[in-house]
Amino acid sequence: MAHFRKLIPSIRTLAALAGAAVLGACSQPDFGPSFPEDAKALDAATFECCFEPEKFYPAPVARLAMTLGNDLGPTVSALAYSDYEEEAYPGRLTGKPEALDAILSHLRPLDIVNVGNTSYKVGRLMPGRFSHTLVYLGTEAQLRAAGLWHLPEIAPHRADIRAGKTMIESVWPEVMLSAPGKVFETDRVLVMRPRLAQGERRLAAARLFSEIGKPFNYALGLDPTRERWVCTGLVEYAMPGIALNRREVYGADTILPDDVAAQAIRGERLDVVAYVLGNRGPGFAYRSSYALMVDIAAYWGIPGTPSAPRSMR
Repeated sequence: MAHFRKLIPSIRTLAALAGAAVLGACSQPDFGPSFPEDAKALDAATFECCFEPEKFYPAPVARLAMTLGNDLGPTVSALAYSDYEEEAYPGRLTGKPEALDAILSHLRPLDIVNVGNTSYKVGRLMPGRFSHTLVYLGTEAQLRAAGLWHLPEIAPHRADIRAGKTMIESVWPEVMLSAPGKVFETDRVLVMRPRLAQGERRLAAARLFSEIGKPFNYALGLDPTRERWVCTGLVEYAMPGIALNRREVYGADTILPDDVAAQAIRGERLDVVAYVLGNRGPGFAYRSSYALMVDIAAYWGIPGTPSAPRSMR
């Protein structure tokens, strides 16, 4: 208990610095008056995003947070998320069973899913429209139909799958199976389908299940030792053939969820299946791939236009 009290000042300082950066930058899209006209020129075949990802946080703050992440991360996460473990996360799709049913109707085993939630402050920490990436595994019936149920890596987890934990994610505190009802307490959901041969599908399923219980990487980079997993790193490891785009952010190799979405928009070994947004009031809406592209571009800017970051105009 004394050790915990000693940590509190550092935690509060780190949280305050991150919170100021989040509220002052990450929650603000990067677009101006010319954006609606600029967006008409967007082309799915060449679409890119995530320009200047280091502009959202002061470099010293970000590097300090990444350095201390695995030391302070568990305590900070417990403070940030504990209120929502038994209660619902705030989100525009939360408490809307019709939206959950709609999303589930599109999912097939090994679909990659992005979620984004800016309805609560912690959800704004990751720059971009999406803050988390995970994988839908499928129900017992779907896994049997896909020829994956018999895999030895799945056998110890069959009871959890039968109980409804059909998704896998690397999130605080570790790689785990999760129920869709909890995962989709968010604002927006993007379902993407990787183009995998049967051998690649078996490899992906085996690798995902074999990593259950590995700790989350609070440093938010890609751990070359594979001892800790950030969400997108787990997906990359499971499906190396889809070649997710890496970029260096604050000196660390990183895969941003928005980069995964951009790859699906371009149709590079990954396809957009459904994009669902929660309404501010009742209900939800499907949005097109073009709307997805515009939403992401409105956050990051469009190179060569007045909407671009200054260094890219």
